[in-house]
Amino acid sequence: MKRFNIFAGNYGSGKTEISLNTALKLAQTKQTTLVDMDVVNPYFRSAESEELLKEHGVRLIAPPYANTNVDVPVLSAEVMAAFESETAVFDAGGDPVGAAALGGLLQKFQPVREETMLYYVVNARRPLQRTAEEIIDMMGQISARVRLKIDGIINNTNLGRESSVQDLLHGQKVCEQVSAKTDTPIVYVSGKPEILAAFSEAGYTIPQIPLSIYTFPDWLVDATHEK
Repeated sequence: MKRFNIFAGNYGSGKTEISLNTALKLAQTKQTTLVDMDVVNPYFRSAESEELLKEHGVRLIAPPYANTNVDVPVLSAEVMAAFESETAVFDAGGDPVGAAALGGLLQKFQPVREETMLYYVVNARRPLQRTAEEIIDMMGQISARVRLKIDGIINNTNLGRESSVQDLLHGQKVCEQVSAKTDTPIVYVSGKPEILAAFSEAGYTIPQIPLSIYTFPDWLVDATHEK
């Protein structure tokens, strides 16, 4: 990871889960700020884990326009303060409209571009990211709105609690197609530790992001128990 880490991806990709896990990991050794830039998704947002982040010393910045569907938001001075942190994680919006908020920070990212990574998170088991063509199209749209080139792909293919290593292996094949067609490297693979272990046994040596699951909402837990 670099000093400034931006995680973007379509809905269901798992970018928020990766953002949370990354911020918590970085906070073990550095002053860390997590900026929740998701302006359109009311359920899976980093801001919902405010207490968890506080307990681990992570500063959370959640812009006041979050959940307002604002297309061209006014960025507060508090958001700008993230660039003074030793390291920062940006949880970008889950579609081109949501990513537009991050585009408002272009002038802040340009001077620190070499210290910045824009990751595109892929879950090839979710809509609009099941094929290389769909992923490439959305990558292009989000990159255009953020106004930064995507630096790397993260394979986070899963089916939630029903996930297996076969899902991650399937996603790897799809991500390899995207990588070949866009010249964008696959820089990480992420998932539950036991699935990542099985993935390694399949012969892959890609750097891994082990995930603890924090964004399973109460209403979804209740609905699952009712079934």
